[in-house]
Amino acid sequence: MKKIALLLLLVLGCLAGLIAAFPEDTTRLMFAAERSRAGLELRSAVVDGETWHYLEGGSPDAPVLLLLHGFGGDKDHWTRFSQTLVQDYRVIAPDLPGFGDSARHADWDYSLAPQRDRLARFVATLELSPLHIGGNSMGGHLAALYTHANPEQVLSLVLLNNGGIDAPGRSDMVLAVGRGENPLVMSSLDDFDRLLAFASYKKPFIPWPAKGVLAKKIYENAAFNRYIFTALKDDRYVPLEPLLGDIDQPVLIIWGEFDRVLDVSSIDVMQPLLPQAEVIVMPDTGHLPMLERPAETAALYLEFLAGL
Repeated sequence: MKKIALLLLLVLGCLAGLIAAFPEDTTRLMFAAERSRAGLELRSAVVDGETWHYLEGGSPDAPVLLLLHGFGGDKDHWTRFSQTLVQDYRVIAPDLPGFGDSARHADWDYSLAPQRDRLARFVATLELSPLHIGGNSMGGHLAALYTHANPEQVLSLVLLNNGGIDAPGRSDMVLAVGRGENPLVMSSLDDFDRLLAFASYKKPFIPWPAKGVLAKKIYENAAFNRYIFTALKDDRYVPLEPLLGDIDQPVLIIWGEFDRVLDVSSIDVMQPLLPQAEVIVMPDTGHLPMLERPAETAALYLEFLAGL
């Protein structure tokens, strides 16, 4: 019995050593395994000479759900969330230009109107419409803009802690930006835990060694993220308040009760403009419902879609 225990310890020690020696390869395998469990595959498409990387799952003949990540995020923000959705829907979750595995161009305009137009060309290339569209944070702002500009393509809209609203309550992020700070951009490799705690009330599980690999990747993109954030912060010509009243598609609004990035009082502005919207405030949740509570958030979305 002791020999078996020693052998197991030896095997585990060797495995831990290999993981520590090859953290990037191990992390890629972890992401591939998680995507596979969720029924998603990594794919790419060339649009106007640019390669879009995206996750796809579900039947190609099923209704399309196009899911857009937020600032600093990527396609894998939707992986755990999509596990039940792919049973009845075709899920498409792209890396938006400037994020994830997309190319980064210092001479591009990453404000929301150009991003909306790039997204429209992605949708046309993959022939995704008609579609259900949704997004988190910046991605929610973009999803609403896309719906307003292309109403004939959109069947429904889901907004998770979306941007674009001048909320009556001042969030911690708004106050920090007013002081000249940016809590959504890492300032050092040791800043990852602080960023995760700021963006989420219930931290999503990130296994070792993926946490270190992700921290390094996000930190390496910090300077470019600041560049994009400046474009978004100055992007005052596409606020949502003047546009939401023109949207007549079914809308689901989900917000985390303890969002420190975009205040939950945004809902008070949006509800009179979207009287058809179903509104859900999730308790014990921050800015990232689909990461913090993926199964619960997906269930709410499926219930909404089933009622259309």
